[in-house]
Amino acid sequence: MEYSLGIEIREKLASYLAGEIPLHCFEDWFVPASWNVVKSKNQADINLVYEIELWLAEFSGGFWNEDELKNLLRPLVENYQVILAPIPDFQNGSNEQVEMWLMSQVSSHILYAGAS
Repeated sequence: MEYSLGIEIREKLASYLAGEIPLHCFEDWFVPASWNVVKSKNQADINLVYEIELWLAEFSGGFWNEDELKNLLRPLVENYQVILAPIPDFQNGSNEQVEMWLMSQVSSHILYAGAS
């Protein structure tokens, strides 16, 4: 399965928040990875990128210390939902939307996946 940019961002952000990589490594990855996010036309990814860009800009402007920055960024990886496109259920012939709930304590492991 190919991940969306949003999932990739959350995985890298979780690494930063967990102390696995420093902020400058996250930024070095984030800037080129998200450069043309608008071209994706994925509004969720666009909103995520813009929100992170805002917090990073305010941090670099001295409005937040690093602990405050982490507190602002943490909700972006702690609890979010990914909704995949409807796929056919070959066992009963229906097209159901598959939802995956991603919840974490600063990681992006899938804890539950089910059909709605």
